[in-house]
Amino acid sequence: MENSIKYRLRNASNNKSLIHKTHNILKPIFKLCNECNKKRKHWDESHQCCHLCYKAKTVLISSGNEAVDDFIRYTRINWDATDATFKMEFVPYNRFNDIEFIAEGGFSKVYKATWIDGPIASWNYKKQAYRRKGKMMVALKELNNSKNITPEELNELKIFYDFAIRHQNSSIMYEYTDSYYDFNHYHDISNHYGITKNPITQNFVIVTDYYEGNNLTREIAKHFSLLLWYQKLLILESTIYKLEMVHNVNIIHRDYHSGNILISNDFSSTLCDLGISKSAMGHDEEIYGIIPYIAPEILKRQNYTIASDIYGFGMIMWELMTGRRPFWDHDHDTDLIIKICDGFRPPIVTNAPEGYVELMQRCWHSDPNKRPTATELRKKIVIMKNNEPEYYCDGITKIVKSPDIGPVKSINPGAIYKSRSLSEMIKSAESTRSLESIDSEISNNKFEDNLTINDNDYLTKEIELDIDNDTSFGDSKDDDYVTEEINFDI
Repeated sequence: MENSIKYRLRNASNNKSLIHKTHNILKPIFKLCNECNKKRKHWDESHQCCHLCYKAKTVLISSGNEAVDDFIRYTRINWDATDATFKMEFVPYNRFNDIEFIAEGGFSKVYKATWIDGPIASWNYKKQAYRRKGKMMVALKELNNSKNITPEELNELKIFYDFAIRHQNSSIMYEYTDSYYDFNHYHDISNHYGITKNPITQNFVIVTDYYEGNNLTREIAKHFSLLLWYQKLLILESTIYKLEMVHNVNIIHRDYHSGNILISNDFSSTLCDLGISKSAMGHDEEIYGIIPYIAPEILKRQNYTIASDIYGFGMIMWELMTGRRPFWDHDHDTDLIIKICDGFRPPIVTNAPEGYVELMQRCWHSDPNKRPTATELRKKIVIMKNNEPEYYCDGITKIVKSPDIGPVKSINPGAIYKSRSLSEMIKSAESTRSLESIDSEISNNKFEDNLTINDNDYLTKEIELDIDNDTSFGDSKDDDYVTEEINFDI
């Protein structure tokens, strides 16, 4: 249905008409949508679907996989808003040029590429089509063995979508002593635009933002000697803030390590790789990750909590303090799992601002209930940062030269810093610890039995001695004395 609306703009001084126009606009009609079954705006009476389902039809391209198509359609019709930022799409692979390999992780290979026309920007009402942002650089994360991807394997996209929707209108202002910092201009986690498919491997590929900077692992390896403590604390402040935002919407990262944190030139960070993240309410028997960053309770096959991520943050604090990855000189095997469960932690160096080491050790606590929250960590790190000079001066925390500090040139080949499935190794460690516990208990029992036997020998000798004494004095009149004494005691 169309309505004609006339309006005039007049000069306030002489009341003369400046513009006289007639606009034809579409009046929305609210009725039940035949596709999503929700009562929403319809463009006109001739349309049998709502405005969101109508728009979705203009962008939806089949991926050839029902799970992918269903999820993408859900993101396009679920959220009733004009902003297309968090609405995903399937992108034909030929829309990407200059594809270049970057790195390989435990579950994927990462490439950078140019997206010819870029992601969806907004809806063009005149053309009844989506506008696009234009050419841009993106990262392509090709999931290993994902030809027949399942809804569960779309977890990274689902977690991002859930996080983005919950934070769409959030504006969080934090008070630090006498000043305020608005973190809204930072990206909390890496933007995800949708998914594509490699026509050669037939694997599905997640499309995300591309970042020119290093991840934190490489940043430390390349620039450790140049980083002042103020800059390290800036990195930690931004890093823990992003984790705090994730925890605030009840999501656990579950694979929190320095390789999943991207660092920009201003030392702000972006959290990435939500592939195995879960709602804090969810449980999963399968355990993935990098052993040195995994909390001991997880290695004991207990449930993940937000405190499990905090343990990983403590290891990141250790990396920034020493310039090395935790347990770089140990094989990442069953023996290390057992040691961590028994309280083994990286060595402490005192080359840090006041309170830093103590805070880090709290993150490592074997009892997850005694670890600080992300909010507490952020506040304490900000105080440390504010007390640390920004430039070289007398009050600066100096980085001491020591063989225990600074990046190492060679790493033990048994130290594996790729996320991988650890469930079988953890089961093996659990069995070994159980056997050791049984052996220890048997050994203790044997020791106690030996003590009992020795005590019995001693008692036997005493009794024999008493018997001998009784025999020696059997006819003595002292028997009456003994009897009287016993009767008295009774």
